Amino acid sequence: MSAVNELLRGSVWSFRYLDDEEPKPVVIVSNDGRNRSRFEWVHVVRIATRPKRALPTIVELSERDSPLTGRAMTDELELVHKDDLEDRHGMLSPSTMAAIDLALRHVLALH
Repeated sequence: MSAVNELLRGSVWSFRYLDDEEPKPVVIVSNDGRNRSRFEWVHVVRIATRPKRALPTIVELSERDSPLTGRAMTDELELVHKDDLEDRHGMLSPSTMAAIDLALRHVLALH
């Protein structure tokens, strides 16, 4: 895998939840040690493009994430196979990833 397509925490990829479905954007949230290992699975959260009501588990992407838009649905934390990630769309900003970290703390009750 080239450096451009390396599976890194904060990178956004296309993922098909069902074989016949259009791919949806997801952001990798597992740590890079896991992402770079021979372990075949990574943790992701879906990025929704439709408006959602404000919740502590939903993180709005900012202008710093452009051209990526939408919101990270951290309450939809999933384990996906690395081979099922399709096209890379870029990286989320450090500030958005910090907000995702906080939201994941809510999801996992790590207060």
